[in-house]
Amino acid sequence: MSTKDKTILSDEKLVEGILSNDEQIIRYFFFRVCTPLFDYIIKNIFNDNVEKDELINEFYLYLRENEWYKVRQFNYRSKLTTWTQVVAIRFFQKKRNRMIEKQNETTLYMKEGYDPQEKVISRMDIERMLSEMSNKRYQEIIYSLFIEDTAPKELAEKLGITVDNLYNMKRRAMWQLAQLIGKEGRNV
Repeated sequence: MSTKDKTILSDEKLVEGILSNDEQIIRYFFFRVCTPLFDYIIKNIFNDNVEKDELINEFYLYLRENEWYKVRQFNYRSKLTTWTQVVAIRFFQKKRNRMIEKQNETTLYMKEGYDPQEKVISRMDIERMLSEMSNKRYQEIIYSLFIEDTAPKELAEKLGITVDNLYNMKRRAMWQLAQLIGKEGRNV
């Protein structure tokens, strides 16, 4: 089947090909039809910090689980591309949020018993990374919560926001910091 023939495939034929594990249709769907979607996700969900092939692979494996269970849920009430956009964006937003939560579990505190010189160097590294953050308010939130050990309620009052909003901002701040740390790790 040529590329020209594939462009006229209906949603029914695409789904049928995917469910029957037709390698050509699967490759066409993920690498051609979904390309604008993956470009959007890379830019808007992951701030250009992931590779397209990595996203395609993860999304393929996600849809492939349980013999294409998710694809079998497609009910043709919308276009396949619209349905795929919703499923993919939700999947990758949850993935990003799990990554952020995982970062929140890793605190910036240094355990007692470390060499004092090591503590100073570590603190300098942390402060340097914070200074590189583009959003100064995020920088202040992380510094206050993790370095100064400010109570969330106290910090929220200081910033003039609710505690719930502070937690949302902290999550985004940790995401931004994780991106900086990841970039630095790749540059080493």
